[in-house]
Amino acid sequence: MSGVTGRLRGALPWSETRVLALLAVALALGAPLRTMYHLIDVVGDPTLFLAVSAVSLVAAALLARFLPPVVALVIGAVLFAAGLAWYITNLTTDPAIADLLRDTAALLSGRRLLQIANVRLWVISFAPAPVFLTTYFALRRWYVTAVLAAGTTLTFFVLTTDAGVVTTLLGVVGAFAAIGFGNLDTLSPPDETIPPESAATDSASDGETATTTADDAGIDSGRRAVLEQLAAIIVLPAILSRAPSVSGSALSFTDESGTTVEGSLIDADESLTVQGDISLTPTVRFTVESEEPRYWRVAAYDRYTGDGWVRTGNASPYNGNRLTGPPGDSRPLRQSFEAESAVGTVPAAWKPIRYDGEVDVELTTHRGFQPIGQLTAGDSYEVTSELVVATPRQLRDAGEDYPDRITRRYLQLPDSTPDRVRETTTTLTANAENPYETALVVERWLQNEREYSLEVDKPDYNVADRFLHEMDRGYCVYFATTMAVMLRTQGIPARFTVGYTSGERVDENRWVVRGLNSHAWVEAYFPDHGWIQFDPTPSGPRETARQDRIEEARSQGDDSADTDETGGESEFTPTPTATPPPLTETPEGNETPTPTPNGTDEADDTPTPRNGAGGGTDGDDGGTTLPELPSREEAALGLVALLGTAAGLRRAGVTDRVSRAIWLRYQRREDPETDVERAFQRVMAVLADEHRPRERGETVRAYLDAIEADADARRIATLRERLRYGGEISEAAADEAVEIADSVVENR
Repeated sequence: MSGVTGRLRGALPWSETRVLALLAVALALGAPLRTMYHLIDVVGDPTLFLAVSAVSLVAAALLARFLPPVVALVIGAVLFAAGLAWYITNLTTDPAIADLLRDTAALLSGRRLLQIANVRLWVISFAPAPVFLTTYFALRRWYVTAVLAAGTTLTFFVLTTDAGVVTTLLGVVGAFAAIGFGNLDTLSPPDETIPPESAATDSASDGETATTTADDAGIDSGRRAVLEQLAAIIVLPAILSRAPSVSGSALSFTDESGTTVEGSLIDADESLTVQGDISLTPTVRFTVESEEPRYWRVAAYDRYTGDGWVRTGNASPYNGNRLTGPPGDSRPLRQSFEAESAVGTVPAAWKPIRYDGEVDVELTTHRGFQPIGQLTAGDSYEVTSELVVATPRQLRDAGEDYPDRITRRYLQLPDSTPDRVRETTTTLTANAENPYETALVVERWLQNEREYSLEVDKPDYNVADRFLHEMDRGYCVYFATTMAVMLRTQGIPARFTVGYTSGERVDENRWVVRGLNSHAWVEAYFPDHGWIQFDPTPSGPRETARQDRIEEARSQGDDSADTDETGGESEFTPTPTATPPPLTETPEGNETPTPTPNGTDEADDTPTPRNGAGGGTDGDDGGTTLPELPSREEAALGLVALLGTAAGLRRAGVTDRVSRAIWLRYQRREDPETDVERAFQRVMAVLADEHRPRERGETVRAYLDAIEADADARRIATLRERLRYGGEISEAAADEAVEIADSVVENR
C-alpha cells in the first residue's frame, strides 16, 4: 500500500511504460485540443488559445506532485465556471444574453460550434478545465481518470460534429493506448529491471549475474495487455478507414451510384463539407412557374473552414410580413413552386421578400427561407422576390464603403490559409480597378483555366488553395469555394451560395427542376446594391454532363427523372438546363455588361499569374508530380502504432533477443583493452547458453574447468587476465581475442 502511495505522489522514476502511457494520454487529449485549435483557426488568431492551454498544462504539471485529487477536481470545476462566466460577461454587451440561451439549446441538440458567432471566445473559455484535469491525473498515474477527462471533451465535439473522423479516431486510439500502457506501468514495481538475456557479465570484482525481479504473472498479464492494445491500434483504424465519411450534413439525397451533387449541397443544413468524387441525381424535385428563368437559391454560407462552409447565427421565425428588398434598384418576380418529391428546402430567386405556402418556414441569418420540417410531393408555395437591377457602370462605381456588419462576417478566412492564395489573386487581378472588375477577372479565369469534372480527389488541406494551385478540375463546389476565398483575400465581402439552376423549360413560363440541377455559386457584396451573383463554373461541360445523365436515366427506365411534361413532344423542345439572363440586370438603353476589365470578350486578355502561379501539379517543363507527404493525422497514427509495437516487442522479449544477437555477432573495434573485454564477454555469453551461467562468486578459471571449456575459451580468458593484471595489451592480442570470439559465436 505504501508503494501505491509513493507512486501517487510522483516518486517513481520515469519508466519506459510510463513514458508511453503519457504519450498516449497526450494523443487522447490532443484530439479535442486539435478540434479546438481548428475552431479558433477558422475564425481568427489562435495565439491566446495556445497560451491559455499552455498555462493550464504547466500549472497541472507543477501541482501534480502535492495537490490532492479532490482539490484538483475543485480547481477544474472552478476553471470551467470561471470560463463560462467570462463568456457570458462578454456576450451581455453584443449580442444579447438571449443569443447565449439559443446557442446553448442548439449545442445540446447537436449543432456545430462553428455556427456560433463567438466560437473563439467560447473555446478559450472552455479549454483550461479539460487540459488541467487531464494533465494532472496523467502525471498522478490515474490514467483512466485522465482519459475520462479528455474523452468527455472529445465526445462533446463528436456530438456537435465538430470533431472529424480522423481526429476522433486519434482520440480513441490514444485512449486505448493510455489505458493499455498505463496498465503496464502500474503493474511494474518501482525498481523493476528486465535486463537482456546475456546475463553473464564479469565486473571488476568478478561480479555476479544480473537477475530479473519482475513477477512472472505480472509480465504475462502485461504482455496480454500489450497484445490487446496492439489489436486496438492496428485493427480499429483498418475498420474505421472503411466506414463511410461523416460530415456535418444531417441528410443527403443519394442513389445507387453513391454521393451526389445534390446530396452534398441541398438539405437545408447549416454546414457543408466539400466532398470528393460525386454523381448526379436525375430525380425531379420541383416544378416552377416564373416569368423568367433564375437561379433558385436555397442557402448561403459565410464561415469558411478550409474544407467546407458553415452558416453562423440562429434562424428566426417568419411571421408572414413583407421583408426588406435590396438596398438599390430592383424589380419584382413572382414564382410558384410545387414539390415533386420529398425535399427539405424552399428555393427562391434572390432576394425573397414574401412567402406564402402550406409548410411553415423560418428565416435564416442570410434572410432566406428555410422550411420547418419537409415538403412532401404535392406541397406548393409562392415566393415574391425583388431582383437587383444594376448596370456594370453602377457596380464599378459602387466603391468599397462596406458596412461593418458585412466585413465582420464575410471577410473571414482561416488563419492557416496560405499566403499564396492572396498573392496569386493579387497577381491575377493586378489590372482590375475596382471590386466589380476584380470579381469578373476571377470568375473568367476560373471558367477558362479549370475543367469541370465530377471525378475529383478531395484535397487533404485547404480546398481553395489546392484548387487554385494544384488541381486542374473540379465541380461547382470547388469553383465557388475558390472564388469566394479569392475575393475575400482582396477585401471583397463574398459568400458561398447553393441552390438549383433554372431547370428544363417545358412551357413558356414553366420549368422542371431535377436533383442534377443542384449548383453552387458566389455572391459578392456591393454597397448600395447588395448581393450580386457570380458563377465561376464553366457552363458548357456542366450542362453536357447533366443532359447525358438525364438520357441515361431515361434509357434505364427511371420514372423519377421525368414528369408528364418532360421526355415527350411539346411546344418547347426539352433542352439542357437553361442559362438564366445576365447575373446583373441591364435596363433597356443602358450599356451592356462588360465581361473583363479591359472591355473585350477575348479570354486571352484575362491577366495570368506570374511565375506559373495557379497552374496544375505538373509544370510546363515536363516535371513530374511528387508524392504527397503523409498528413499530420496519418503521421500521428503511424507514431502510435510504432510506439505500441515497440512496447509489445519489448515486453515480449523480442527486442532484447534482437539486440543480444546483434551484440554477439558484431563487434565494433575501439582500443585494445575495450576490444579484449568485449570479446571475452561475447564468449562467456555463448558458454552460458550452451552450458550454464557462472555462479555467484565462481572464478573464471573454475567456471571454465567445470564446463570443460575448449582451448579457444581458455585462450581468451588468458588474454583477459593479462589485460586485467598485467596492464597494457598489444593490438595483436586484441585482434586475436576478437577473432576467437567471432569463431566461437559463428560455430555455436
